[in-house]
Amino acid sequence: MNTESLSMGLEGDAGARTGRLSIDDAVRDNKHLTMATFVMKQKSVGSYICPLRGQENPPDDTNVVIHSDLDGNMLFELDIVEGVWGYIRHVLSGKVIQPSGGEVDPYNNVGLVLHSSRHPGALFALDDIHHYIIHKGGRYAHPSGGSHNPGNHSQVVLHEHIHGAMQWLFVSSTNITEEVLVYGKPSIAGEWRIINTVVNPSSRHTLAKKMKVGKAKNNSIRSSMKLKWEIYAPCEFASLIKTSVITAMVEEASFSTWSEQKNVTKEIRVSPGRTLVTWQYVFLVEQCGHKAEFRSNLLANTRSTTADPSTYAGQLHLV
Repeated sequence: MNTESLSMGLEGDAGARTGRLSIDDAVRDNKHLTMATFVMKQKSVGSYICPLRGQENPPDDTNVVIHSDLDGNMLFELDIVEGVWGYIRHVLSGKVIQPSGGEVDPYNNVGLVLHSSRHPGALFALDDIHHYIIHKGGRYAHPSGGSHNPGNHSQVVLHEHIHGAMQWLFVSSTNITEEVLVYGKPSIAGEWRIINTVVNPSSRHTLAKKMKVGKAKNNSIRSSMKLKWEIYAPCEFASLIKTSVITAMVEEASFSTWSEQKNVTKEIRVSPGRTLVTWQYVFLVEQCGHKAEFRSNLLANTRSTTADPSTYAGQLHLV
C-alpha cells in the first residue's frame, strides 16, 4: 500500500495550475489541432496510394492505385463524420475514396476509386495501431491480388482477408519515416473533484484516505478500434496532451496519473474547528467518441464544498 503525506492549504503560489477547463472549452481551445495531412504508404514495400496517373483533379471514378514515386498528388486528409468513421479526402481535388459503385457492403475485390459524392458507402476508419484502412462494410484496403510487392498502377481493392500486404503506414508528406496522428490530437479538460470532507472537527488528528490514481476503468469509453493515444506509454501521453491552458497541470502530475489505475492511501491532517475539504484533480480526454478519465496525484484542500481549488488561483499550494 502506498501511503503519502498530504499537507496542502491556502498558502503558496500555484498560479495557473489551479485552473479548471471544461470539455467544451477544451474542444474550442484545441481547434488549431486539425486533422493531419498524410500519405498512405504500403508497409511491406513502401509504395504509396494515389489517383491513377497522379492527376491533380481526376474525374469521378478514377481508380485508386499504388505507385513507388512520391509526389504532391498523394496527399490525403480524414474528414470525420461520426466516431472514428470519415471520408478519406484527396487534398488537391477534394474527392473522396470509395468502392466503385458506392456500395455500403461491397464484395471482395471491388476496386477503390475517387468520387465527388459523399455517402455512407464512402466511410472509412484508419487504424494506425494495426495499420489497416477499414471500410464501413468491414473489409480492408488491399493491393489487387494481395501482393507484398505490387507493381506501379496496381489498383487498391477491398477484401476481407487480413495479412501483412494490406497494412499501411500513415506518414508525413515531408518525412516519410514519421507516422502522423491521422485523427489529430485529443481534446483535454480538467476539473477538481471532492474526495473527502471533514466538517468542524473537534480535535487535531490524521486520517488515512484511500483513493484511486490513474486511468479510470469504469469511466473510460471507446469503440472496438483503439486510437493511437490510448496505447501510449505514460511519458508519451503526457507529452501529447499538453495544451496552452492546462500545460502546467499536466507537468505537475506524476506519471502514475497516465498509468493503469491503482489504489493509494493519502494522509490528511485535520485541525480542530476547521472544516477541511480535499479535492483531487481529474483529467478528461476525448476524441471521436473515445473518452478516458485520468485521476491524478494532485490534491488540494479548501474550507468549503462550494469553492473548488480553482477559486484560489495564486494562493493554493500543491504538493
